[in-house]
Amino acid sequence: MGKGIGLSLVGAAVAVVPTAPVVAKPDPTVVQEMRAAADGDVTVTTSPATGRVSFVGATGDLFPSERSGRTASGATAKANGYVEKYARAFGTTAGQLGQGRATKTPAGYTVDFTQTYQGVPVFASKLRAHVDAQGDLTSVSGYVAPSITLDVTPRLDKDAAVAKAIKLASRAPAGAGEAATDKPRASSLTATKAELVVYRMGAIQGVAGRNLLAWVVEVTDGKLVRETSVLDAKTGKPVNRYSMIAHDLDRELHEESIDTDPVWSEGDAFPSTLDADQASEVQGTGEAYWLFKNTFNRDSYDGAGAKMVTVNNDPTIDCPNANWNGKSTNYCSGVSSDDTVAHEWGHAYTEYTSGLLYQWQPGAMNEAYSDIWGETVDMLNDRFNTPDEETKRTDGKCSEGTRGDISVVVSPDEQVGTCTAAAAAFGPIIDDVTDDLVVGTDAIEEDEGEVVGTDTDGCSPFGNPGEIAGKFVYVDRGLCAFADKIANAEDAGATGIVFGNNRAGVSSVAGFSELYGAMVSQEDGTKIKAAAGPLSINLKDAEAPGSRDASYRWLSGEDDPAFGGAIRDMWNPNCYGDPAKVSDEEYFCDTDDSGGVHTNSGVVNHGYALLVDGGTFNGITVPGIGLDKAANIYWHTQTSYLTSTSGFGELADGLEASCAALTGNTGLKKLALGSSATGGGPADGGALAPISASDCAAVTKMIDATELRVEPTQCNFRLMFRRGTVGCGNGLVTKNLYSQGFESGLPASWTTDVEADNAHFDPTVTTALPLVTEGGVAHKGGSSVLYFNDKGDDGNYGSCNGDAEDYSSRVGVATPQLTVPAGELPRLSFDHYVASEVEFDGGNVKYSVNGGAYEQVPDSAWLYNAPGGHLETAAGGNTNPMAGETAFTGTDGGQPTGSWGNSVIDLADLAATGDKISFRFDFGMDGCNGIDGWYIDNVTLSICAKPVVPPKPSPATVAKTGTSVKGIVKIRVKVASGATPSGLVLVRIRGRGYTTKLVHGVLTVRAKSQMARLWRNGFRKAPAYVYYGGDKKVARFAGHVTIKLIGRQ
Repeated sequence: MGKGIGLSLVGAAVAVVPTAPVVAKPDPTVVQEMRAAADGDVTVTTSPATGRVSFVGATGDLFPSERSGRTASGATAKANGYVEKYARAFGTTAGQLGQGRATKTPAGYTVDFTQTYQGVPVFASKLRAHVDAQGDLTSVSGYVAPSITLDVTPRLDKDAAVAKAIKLASRAPAGAGEAATDKPRASSLTATKAELVVYRMGAIQGVAGRNLLAWVVEVTDGKLVRETSVLDAKTGKPVNRYSMIAHDLDRELHEESIDTDPVWSEGDAFPSTLDADQASEVQGTGEAYWLFKNTFNRDSYDGAGAKMVTVNNDPTIDCPNANWNGKSTNYCSGVSSDDTVAHEWGHAYTEYTSGLLYQWQPGAMNEAYSDIWGETVDMLNDRFNTPDEETKRTDGKCSEGTRGDISVVVSPDEQVGTCTAAAAAFGPIIDDVTDDLVVGTDAIEEDEGEVVGTDTDGCSPFGNPGEIAGKFVYVDRGLCAFADKIANAEDAGATGIVFGNNRAGVSSVAGFSELYGAMVSQEDGTKIKAAAGPLSINLKDAEAPGSRDASYRWLSGEDDPAFGGAIRDMWNPNCYGDPAKVSDEEYFCDTDDSGGVHTNSGVVNHGYALLVDGGTFNGITVPGIGLDKAANIYWHTQTSYLTSTSGFGELADGLEASCAALTGNTGLKKLALGSSATGGGPADGGALAPISASDCAAVTKMIDATELRVEPTQCNFRLMFRRGTVGCGNGLVTKNLYSQGFESGLPASWTTDVEADNAHFDPTVTTALPLVTEGGVAHKGGSSVLYFNDKGDDGNYGSCNGDAEDYSSRVGVATPQLTVPAGELPRLSFDHYVASEVEFDGGNVKYSVNGGAYEQVPDSAWLYNAPGGHLETAAGGNTNPMAGETAFTGTDGGQPTGSWGNSVIDLADLAATGDKISFRFDFGMDGCNGIDGWYIDNVTLSICAKPVVPPKPSPATVAKTGTSVKGIVKIRVKVASGATPSGLVLVRIRGRGYTTKLVHGVLTVRAKSQMARLWRNGFRKAPAYVYYGGDKKVARFAGHVTIKLIGRQ
């Protein structure tokens, strides 16, 4: 994955992923009040992240009881009044929102509110109230965090938070990709912002989460790194990290670094000595500026005339790529076409308007808005025009300029045959090509005497260049960057290169080369290497001849030579493996690529293209409304309705609300770039025909066709562990024979085993329990647990450079030898929690029988909650000593946290009754990057046994009569077994109670005064009552007794 917000081609990865927890629903009484108070039809949308109202809109006035808001002060007063009355519907109070601030828009005014709690701002919170030109409040939308109950005093101070965030960024910058090796020095990093906030987990992803106090720290070196770290202000552990580099006119162009003198500045001669890339970047920047200035009166990306700085041939980027880093747009050579330059500036405009965060659906919308503005510029100018770019595309078809599916056949067929394959994103577009195929052989790479490579990985110059020249060469994926393999193939004179994957599936490969390129599956690569004799390869476009459109309309990046063709298709995203609607199987559900921002952007891209040109998709015919109207509606949504956490549902609400707000507005303008040698210029596109109700109907049809309001249920986010555990059944019960809860620390009988060349973390016993995913299972048991650190403590993320701070290691803790017991279902169970770097760090359990070598517990022995993942192999670049093993790895789906579960191992599958068995809990990690770790508790050896039936308590009989001699009352009680009651027996004589013990079968009560009084009053008998509640040995007994008074009392 490329660094930052850019144009990278991204491959999918597998992660263990949970069901989003159930969230509270909005108070129906409040919603009814809101509906009843409004004029016209009312629409209410609920946020999946908070369970509260995220959008309410009316065709009339939401708040007709409040006076009209035609002025800024009137709009503010009206919005304040509404929010004060109905804040609880959104999940907060009026006191937390304060007073709104009004901004003029083409449709009236937008009044913004942000949330604070006890003086602490709530991260990414914003409610936006919209008042139209008539003074009606037409909608309120946005996000606030509900149900906040927090102590706002941080345990971690600001300086410590800054230091930790800088250390995180220096060890492993967020968004660093497979081929990235450069790491910034901590001394080059500074914190540009460190703010104490209330942070709601899950808000960006659009799933339920919990509120916590956190430090949000932005760290940058002004070039390669610009990232945000969210640190728990209680524990200091990171709960989220993401890159912020997306991946009057005043321009400036630098070569390689922003720290060099500019090679061109506004007013300089043009093109003068600028090369083609440099000149195109200047022109593209001008076109982007004038699009927004001429059409929307936006003066640069910040609205205040900020200088637009560009860096050409930036060596810090994983080429081919481009990005926006918060200060400048930056480009590799050969990545400078009109839509690409406008795309990167689109990220700048997004940052200063909606502020969409670069993760999950908000990040996909951030990417899509850049594609939208980049393609809009491409359609308006006359540079880089491609074949039939003005011709409308056919519904459902790919373009001839699209790198679609290919078929690859390697002969002899009986040795290899048809392969699973994907075309590379460089080189000629594949039509039908056949050539010889040679397996490239190179030196086996070593690191300090340890073998780290293979002789077919292509990471060293080939040893058989004579065989390769003029042919295709095969290499394995892994160890080094794709660019290194391509360079070695070019040096050997190859005409094409085939990569054999080192993991499941296939993906496209980015690069900058004129070679043909493709990737085949790991299985097919193994066949190619094992094949005997000469091989030939045929690569063919899998589409039937004539099935593609000649039009290049809606292709993105098609004119960048470094890409070798388009990298995205906005008209038919499926042509590049991207989703065109939310329910498509291409919708990306994993945490890679910041939650699929470069993939899921296809849904929004497709919606824009469909709205502009019109077409039939998903059974719905969408009328086209043209580029001018669509762009105005999307811009108004971007600036007036979207907030930093908005998802596809909020985009749908905003587009419909924007269209309604702009309907009949005669002040809107047609798009205009203008023209000049340096790109764009002042121009008046003329008045735009008013947006109509039929245009808004088209917007709604587009929303339905692309399913913007549909939840991606195919993602099936779920907890890593199933709830519950294994029971016995059949009348049997669990009998625990050994249990360890670590309440007294790590027992001396438990031994530690370490495999590490450099640094490692020793296992510890801790009382600092981890954050649990909302809706997940909490910890049960004592306060202490065994903890394996995944480089998540104190921000120490290690190093992947094989130096002293490289944490590639395996740390194990073994139980003492336990005897495999007789009985049914002998088993070992344990409670645990996992939050680790998925596929690179993780834990598993190994066992040893009668002192033998430790082996991994096989899949067949797991009765419940077996390891659900596999660690990446060493060939795939994993330096973890446990590489390739099955393991508990990752987190709960789409979350940076885990939850507790119980796992159970069947001992009968591992050893015989009477054998001595010990278990070792192993946690392995690579050199850098991590999340939290592995927590273990309640390690228990048990069997299923018949329940022990306690003996029935013995019955007892109370004598009918008793005696009193000189006030000493004696009553006999006969217990059948001869046992003695363990408790006191109640004796009540004529209403007065006494308690006594049964001794040798006799109850003795000293009642001298009562008996003497009875004697004096002529009584010779007295009624009594005896009662005992029973115990384990003696059953409950009771009886009425007649006490005979013998002689003077």
